Amino acid sequence: MSSRRLVLIAAVAVSLGGGAAVAGPDTPAPGPAATQPAAPDWTAQLLLRADRIAQEVAKLRGLAPKQPIQRDVVDIEELRRRLVAKARSEKTAAELAAEEIAAKRWGLVPPDADYAGLLVDVLTEQIAGYYDPEDRRLYIAKRNELGGDWADMLLAHEIDHALQDQHYDLQKWMDLPPAEGDALLARQALVEGDGVVLMIELVMARQGLSPPWATPEVTTTMARAMEVGTGKDQLSQAPLAVRESLMFPYRAGMGFVAELRRRHPWSRVDDVFKNPPRSTEQILHPEAYLAGEAPMPVAARLPRTLSGFRTAHETVWGEQGVAVFLRQHGVAASDAAAAAAGWGGDRAVVWAPPRGGGWSRSIGAVYTVWDSEIDAMEAAEALTAAVDQLVLAGRVERAGPATRWYGLDASVAFVERRGDAVVLAVGVPLGAARALPDQIFTTWSVTRPPPPPASPEPVPAPLPPAPPPR
Repeated sequence: MSSRRLVLIAAVAVSLGGGAAVAGPDTPAPGPAATQPAAPDWTAQLLLRADRIAQEVAKLRGLAPKQPIQRDVVDIEELRRRLVAKARSEKTAAELAAEEIAAKRWGLVPPDADYAGLLVDVLTEQIAGYYDPEDRRLYIAKRNELGGDWADMLLAHEIDHALQDQHYDLQKWMDLPPAEGDALLARQALVEGDGVVLMIELVMARQGLSPPWATPEVTTTMARAMEVGTGKDQLSQAPLAVRESLMFPYRAGMGFVAELRRRHPWSRVDDVFKNPPRSTEQILHPEAYLAGEAPMPVAARLPRTLSGFRTAHETVWGEQGVAVFLRQHGVAASDAAAAAAGWGGDRAVVWAPPRGGGWSRSIGAVYTVWDSEIDAMEAAEALTAAVDQLVLAGRVERAGPATRWYGLDASVAFVERRGDAVVLAVGVPLGAARALPDQIFTTWSVTRPPPPPASPEPVPAPLPPAPPPR
């Protein structure tokens, strides 16, 4: 969900140790403020070890450096200044404004939220280091709460990104069409999952231990440690969609890369950079990637009843996005994951009104297609439960596979299933509510995979010859 232009290829503090403020194993507990000694400048010491760590990373990861890795230290104020400058640049500001309309239309952030400011605050607090593919330089954020092995892991993570960039040109590799948000998130997960798995293997190799991925429970435990808690830090206080957009690449990406490493050398991960994952479904279910189970593309068209409206935001939610929407609106995490697991493809569009009016007068529609009709029925049930929480309705109509909510703001929302497809819309003007489902179902197109070739009819075996007469 966070802007593609504001995303940094970074190591965030919570991914390194399960909390926003992470201490290394050798860091003593803080004492009283009056007697606390000055914290060591671990960043300067770390950069002195950068060349040695780079040699370790290159050997372990199997990516030889093609040129020296440039690095630098930035303090937190400088990091924030850079993020604010990115957010205010013309292209990024327009993108963030569009994302804000969509996020508010779908109820993913509060109506009064400063979306760009929220992202900057969370990123400034959490980022411990980042690699910038634009200037091909590694930056360490000047923080004194990280030290010991954690500091080396942080630098190893970012050196891994630098080596990825030298071999795969990350800026070009991440440059997908703006409306392909799910595919971009999947690529971010590969990049960050690679970095997380690498830094864990580095620490274990230093102790003479083999990678831990042969035991799947290890990955589950590590992923659980990356869950955001209920603290008072910016990340913990951020809306679910913001937290997940930041943490999904680290948590789910680690699971994806660890599954590959469980059976294969690092060269198999290199193969994935050459044939990237196409959806968060493939990240969440590595077997879907390995089987070549690609998403079904959905193409949107502006309905006739909305003539004059313009497309303010368009994207693909993906399996991860559907699950986040459901969780945001009251569906239990396990139920949301189960309902989203049958995802096959989608297209989500928010249209802005012709005379302005902001997000509150916008219309959101998402066309989803599912692996089977049973999956679509389960998804429709979960989406209906979510919209029950999202919409403040004066009247609800339920008729078979369709539910309509007539909101107190004179808008209409609906969830309707037809076969293996489900359409959800919110903020629909009353005059367009009856015609809109038909127009979406009949004019939006789905590119379905070709059916598997029919196996030839078996040729019956010849009958044995009759026995001779007695």
